[in-house]
Amino acid sequence: MNDPTLNIGSVLKRVRFERGLTLEETANLTGVSKAMLGQIERGESNPTISTLWKISTGLRISFSELLGSDTNRYEAISIDDLDPVYESDGKMILYNVFPFGPMAGFEYFYIQLIPGAIHVSTPHQNSTEEYIVVTKGTLVLTVEDQTFELAAPSALKFKSNKNHTYSNPYDTEVIFQNIVKY
Repeated sequence: MNDPTLNIGSVLKRVRFERGLTLEETANLTGVSKAMLGQIERGESNPTISTLWKISTGLRISFSELLGSDTNRYEAISIDDLDPVYESDGKMILYNVFPFGPMAGFEYFYIQLIPGAIHVSTPHQNSTEEYIVVTKGTLVLTVEDQTFELAAPSALKFKSNKNHTYSNPYDTEVIFQNIVKY
């Protein structure tokens, strides 16, 4: 498996140089500190999903592009062959199955929540909607001040420019798909 941290750092550095941005200008755009951006570029830090969203939103690039995902693959994909991103103390495992493509206008994630997982997601300014489809377990999703208990099989769509939290307070794993439509 490839270390996604190295891909993220090289993509961040490439985008920053292509736009002629300093680390300080990039920090101002993203809300991520100059020191943290430097550590990410050098592969010295494993950024959280929230940090990645801040960077992708601030630079106006897709989450998929930041992960350095290849968008020219035309083959069957096994989730087990994808490099996961771990968040929330390793209790949230995210797989970027179908990276963003400008023609499609969305990206597709397969996500596992281990019992006890809580992931707080900041608003995604450059995305319009998220579509959640729960296929195993019960996901507790809070969007602003509304809480939804989504038992498999169930689904929900919401505007992702609001604070939202994914959690699994139960004893069984939750699996859900997340489509982010830009």
